[in-house]
Amino acid sequence: NIALATAKINGTVLMPGDVFSYNGTVGKRTVSAGFREAGAYVNGKTVNEVGGGICQVSSTLYNSVLRANLEIVSRTNHMFTVGYVPIGADATVSWGGPDFKFKNNRNYAIRIVATTHNKNVTIKVYGLKQENDCNVEILSYRTGTVPYKTTYTNDNSLGAGQTKVIQAGSNGARSVTYKILKKDGKEISREVISRDTYSPHNQIIARGN
Repeated sequence: NIALATAKINGTVLMPGDVFSYNGTVGKRTVSAGFREAGAYVNGKTVNEVGGGICQVSSTLYNSVLRANLEIVSRTNHMFTVGYVPIGADATVSWGGPDFKFKNNRNYAIRIVATTHNKNVTIKVYGLKQENDCNVEILSYRTGTVPYKTTYTNDNSLGAGQTKVIQAGSNGARSVTYKILKKDGKEISREVISRDTYSPHNQIIARGN
């Protein structure tokens, strides 16, 4: 899925003012389009879904676009934290749901080069170097915790007083992400580009009657 999504993005050219849509470029994730089932988050649960895993590509693209100092049009964080990018640096996508979009706000065409090798995704944005270009740094911090809750369910197969953990709990988190522009090594601006909240995985315990 990752290789297929990467290939669909590779070579995309955006003229000045063009808006890139991840869903529009990658298309609907179907078996006939070559996508396979893989792990994905759906309604707060981890399930196998056709096209699962391609958020790794949208998140990598998001990070590349940020560092190219292009305009973000639409970006949504995942419901839960992910392990392949820092907190606050992810971009979830879903057909018929969240889309990742950005605009070529430069006065020249840009080209996206996307490759994957040994399970690594590399995305580069090519354009023209201009005198007023700045170096971009992205910093994200965990700012808080969202505690998980414990819920109970009855299980007739367990004896009275017996319990069994059905799902282990883990805390969610809050984060803030900054984009910092530097010129000749000096910081010239710092802005908050997102404040995100990631849900906890609630603990589920079965208990006997």
